[in-house]
Amino acid sequence: MPFLNKTIAITGASGALGQSLIGVLLEKGARVIACTTSPQAVFESGVKVIPWQIGKEEELIHGLATADILILNHGVNVYGDRSPAAIQHSYAVNTISPWKLAELFLRQAESNPKLLGKEVWINTSEAEVNPALSPLYELSKRTLGDLITLRRLDAPWPIRKLILGPFKSKLNPYGILSPQLVARVVITLASWGCRDIIVTINPITYLLFPLKELSQSLYFRWFSREHYH
Repeated sequence: MPFLNKTIAITGASGALGQSLIGVLLEKGARVIACTTSPQAVFESGVKVIPWQIGKEEELIHGLATADILILNHGVNVYGDRSPAAIQHSYAVNTISPWKLAELFLRQAESNPKLLGKEVWINTSEAEVNPALSPLYELSKRTLGDLITLRRLDAPWPIRKLILGPFKSKLNPYGILSPQLVARVVITLASWGCRDIIVTINPITYLLFPLKELSQSLYFRWFSREHYH
């Protein structure tokens, strides 16, 4: 996949991975839209910035009509908190928000079936199959991952999953991987056409995730329908 002159929108753009993805994509000649909930965030010149808020996905999507690729990269980690407020916040940010944005973006295909070449990439994280030492992070990301597996069965455009191991960021200050390295590998694997983009130091993930994705996909295909009567 060439990225030259592609318009690519990224949520979670002010984070470590978001900034790194922006840098790599600009090198590849892409036009980047940075979607951020951080009003103080600073981006490289030439990047279009769209501020937004969790819960207002419908407002954000209007600014993304020209995007060829939507990368859903925002998230939150409440670590060991298990309070009702933490549960609600984790699912709102990690599950409901990216799910809504993906659906709103995919809906463009309904209004204009001739739209081709668009994609959605979703950072569901290695927490889909491995512990993250943060129960609510794991639960909310696994739920998102399962919903995306289900949605892939009927999606009009490709949906790529980013299954990423621990990289250093505000969400994970103890991460081992460099976000710059992760971003470069993600873009490289996407250019090779990979639908499930795994970047981690944990060899078990490379075994467990494909098995989980295949079995889950078959289960969803056998026991659900796009239009159930």
